[in-house]
Amino acid sequence: MGRTSKPKAGSKGVYPRVRAQSIIPKFNTFKEESGIKVQNFFGYKVGMHQVFGVNKHKGSAYNGMKVKIPVTIIEVPKLSVAGIRFYKGKVGKKPIKEFLFKKFLSKNIDKTNSTLRKGKDKDIKEMDDFYNLNKEIISNAVILAETNPAEAGLPKKKSEMVELYLSGKLDEQMAFIKEKLGKPITVDDFSKEFAPLDVTAVSIGKGFQGVIKRYGVKRRHHKSQKGARKVGSIGAWHPPLVMWTAPMPGQMGFHNRTILNCKYVGKCDFSKMPKSFGRYGTVKSDAIMVAGSIPGPKKRMVALRHGIRKFVDTKFDISEVLYN
Repeated sequence: MGRTSKPKAGSKGVYPRVRAQSIIPKFNTFKEESGIKVQNFFGYKVGMHQVFGVNKHKGSAYNGMKVKIPVTIIEVPKLSVAGIRFYKGKVGKKPIKEFLFKKFLSKNIDKTNSTLRKGKDKDIKEMDDFYNLNKEIISNAVILAETNPAEAGLPKKKSEMVELYLSGKLDEQMAFIKEKLGKPITVDDFSKEFAPLDVTAVSIGKGFQGVIKRYGVKRRHHKSQKGARKVGSIGAWHPPLVMWTAPMPGQMGFHNRTILNCKYVGKCDFSKMPKSFGRYGTVKSDAIMVAGSIPGPKKRMVALRHGIRKFVDTKFDISEVLYN
C-alpha cells in the first residue's frame, strides 16, 4: 500500500502560535479613504453554502461556463451607537478619553465591562467641551457600539462593546458620531456588494498538541529510543540554542487569523436558500455572503473591514448571484 502524501501541516508564517487574548476580533490598520465612511463591522459566522457564477479565467477549461462557488454566510445584526472614544498620536495610538451613554445601552449589555462600572452617566455637553479643549491633541474619534446577538439566531443574549473606525477628518468624524448617537448602524452603511473585504476571527481551538498533529512531522520507528511521536533532533550543537523554527509541541488553534480580499458576494436571499443551518440555528436578521472560507467555528464573532490590499478579480463573475 502506497504512503499517502502528507505535506507539512504547520505554517511558520505567524509566530508565536499562542492563544488569542480575546474572542472579540479587531483590526488595527485601515484603508485610507476620502469622505466619512464606517470602515469596519462585526457579525457572526453561520456556516457555508454555495452559489453559481461564471468562470472568466482565460486559461481554464471551464472559461465562460457556470461553476459552483463556495461562500460563507455571516449574520450581521445592526450595531447600536452608544458612545465615543478619543485617541491621540499617529503611531501607536493611545486612548485618552471615552464617553459611554448608558441611556443608549440595552439591558443585555455585558455588565462585567469596566467602562460600565465607572459611576454616573455621561452628558453630551461634557463630550463637546472635552472635544473643543483637546482638539489639537486628538488624532481620531471612534464609535463605541453595542452588538445585538439577541436579534440574531444565536442562543446567547449578552452583547459586546466594539469599536467602529471612521475615515475622514476629525470634525467630520465628530459630526457623524453625534448624529448617530442612539441610532443603529447596518451593514449597508459599511460596504456595498461585490467589494473586497478582509475578515478576521479566532480560529477553532484544538488545545495542546504534539508535533505530529501540529506540524505534520513524520512518525518515527516504533523502536525509537525516545518515543515514536517525537522529532529526532531539535537542532544542532552550534548555535547552542533551540531555534524558533524547530517543531515543538504547544497550543494549536484559537489563534487570531485574517483572510485578505474576500469578495462580498451579496446579501442572502432566503427565498432561494435555506434559513436554518446545523449547529447555528435560524438566521433572524440580515446576512451576507463572502466568497471562500473564513476562520473560526459556527457562532464565532468575526470582524470585517474594507480590503487594504490591491484586489484584482479575474477568475469569477458574481455580478449576478445564481442560487442552487
